[in-house]
Amino acid sequence: MKHKLKASSLEDIINKRRSIRKYKPDMPPEEWINSMLHCALMAPSPSNSQPVRFIKISSAGKREKLYQALNSGKQEFMRAIQSKEEAKKLKSLINTYYRFSEFMFKAPILFAAGTITPYKSFSKRMFEGGIIGHDKQEETTLDITVGLALKGFILKGEELGLGTCILTGPLVFIPNVEEILGINDVRIKCFITAGFPDEKPDMPPRKSISEIFSEI
Repeated sequence: MKHKLKASSLEDIINKRRSIRKYKPDMPPEEWINSMLHCALMAPSPSNSQPVRFIKISSAGKREKLYQALNSGKQEFMRAIQSKEEAKKLKSLINTYYRFSEFMFKAPILFAAGTITPYKSFSKRMFEGGIIGHDKQEETTLDITVGLALKGFILKGEELGLGTCILTGPLVFIPNVEEILGINDVRIKCFITAGFPDEKPDMPPRKSISEIFSEI
């Protein structure tokens, strides 16, 4: 029996989604954001532990402190590269990622996403029990879990007509993000912007299936 592959609305949503860095000033309805969060919390997690947390950064004061820290981080990097042989290349790289980070403060909605710090994975428990010598798996497990939650979040946003962008670069500039946000029970993994898109980026180059898939 032959099975015919049918195009789905989900595939259309996945294909249309882009990382959006320019937004209209309109604020998305709260129920839309709640719907996106619901899709995030439906993601699978280890032992159904559900360790992912989303923090909406609405405080102008918190945003300003993050922005100041971003700029301070950039200046520290610029000072640090002055004696480096590849200073010109590094300067260009720093400026590029600064631009890719700075826009988040102009987005209507800004989230930080991370995982609860009390979470203990299977590998962590084996390490604490003296069964394995080191725990290199826990962070990987948590990163995968955050990624799965974010996938549901951004695809629901796309379905609703909202743009999103996931950012990890700012965390390189801002190493003390938890301190600035005043949280001690969540380890921040990324920022996410959301809002009505004010741009239509082209699809960036994608690898072919043969480049990412192999069979052994």
